Amino acid sequence: MPLRAELYCYFCGHGCGDVLVPTRGRKPTSEQMRAAYSTVPEPIAPVWDDAGQPNCPRCGGQLFLERYGHEVVRRPERLPRAS
Repeated sequence: MPLRAELYCYFCGHGCGDVLVPTRGRKPTSEQMRAAYSTVPEPIAPVWDDAGQPNCPRCGGQLFLERYGHEVVRRPERLPRAS
C-alpha cells in the first residue's frame, strides 16, 4: 500500500511537497524517498548529499519526515456511482 509522505527542513521550515511512495513498510526508506522525489520539480525537490541524506533546496539544512501515512488508491471504474 503506498504511503503519502512529505519532507520538511529543520532550519527554515521549507516543505518539499508530498509524494506517494510505494512500500510495504510503516515508514519509507531513504532510497524510496529519493526515487519518489525524482519526479518533483527542481526548485522544490530535496538535494541529496553523497551519504544519501536529503538536504533543503532553499537553505541546505537537514530534512525530516514530518507527515506520512498510508494512502488508499482506487481505480475510478471500481467506485460506486451515486444515484
